[in-house]
Amino acid sequence: MNPTFIDIEHKTQKLVLESKLKSVNAVDELISKVREEYFISDEYCSDIWVVLNEGVSNAIKHGNKFDATKKVRLSFEVRGERFLSFTVKDEGKGFDPNSVPDPTSPSRIYEPNGRGIFLMKKLSSNVIFSDGGRMVEMVFDLYRD
Repeated sequence: MNPTFIDIEHKTQKLVLESKLKSVNAVDELISKVREEYFISDEYCSDIWVVLNEGVSNAIKHGNKFDATKKVRLSFEVRGERFLSFTVKDEGKGFDPNSVPDPTSPSRIYEPNGRGIFLMKKLSSNVIFSDGGRMVEMVFDLYRD
């Protein structure tokens, strides 16, 4: 199944991804298109790549639990002249993002997993969870310092 793209000229794109880790590759193509259109620096593209990979991977692994009957929806939207918004939605049971332990706490610092949400929050301008944790919006400010 190939992801479905809507023309970037309309300032929105929507992709429907299978619940397979190889679906994360669609993030690369989306970021390439966004980068060209909005002249985003290499460094900022790297941040966006990490955040989107975390969001999509989490939706596939933790949300949909690799269930082939469930899809992940990834959308991109331009907000005004300044903000890029990416939304990832899974079809899982959801979760409470406030219950995820802080990976920087001394008891968790050596844990091999559990840094995804932390990275998403550190590398984007804003992260908003909704729909019982099944949807996450990651916003990037084109004019960040």
